Amino acid sequence: MKDSENKQVVAGYFRAFGQGDMEAVRAHFHPECKIVSVRDTKREAEQLHGTYSGLAEAGDFLNNIARLFETEAFDVKSLMEAEENVVYAHGSFAHKVKATGNMFYSDWVQRCVISDGKIREYRFYEDSAAYEIAAG
Repeated sequence: MKDSENKQVVAGYFRAFGQGDMEAVRAHFHPECKIVSVRDTKREAEQLHGTYSGLAEAGDFLNNIARLFETEAFDVKSLMEAEENVVYAHGSFAHKVKATGNMFYSDWVQRCVISDGKIREYRFYEDSAAYEIAAG
């Protein structure tokens, strides 16, 4: 079975992320994107979890990830299209928290809404309590 175009968008996002090509990752986001990292709330500038809006803040999201973590493993276990324009993915990761040297392990789930061949809405869920412990 051939992957849908929407599923290919998300697969391309993960491929670019895995290669460390943050410009290519950013290019997968729609100009009017909304990114929700764990919770849909206002966040402080350098806070990871919360809501990001538009391409400039998508760049902030990616910068926050790079600033906070050294990724040791990031596995995508499944990628599936659930509706016409919605793609889900799930997996696990291991990040070293740069500020503490502690490891942050989590399973994760991601929901993407695709529009015009780009990720318009991106919601990422992880074990935020494990992050708080690792960030100490």
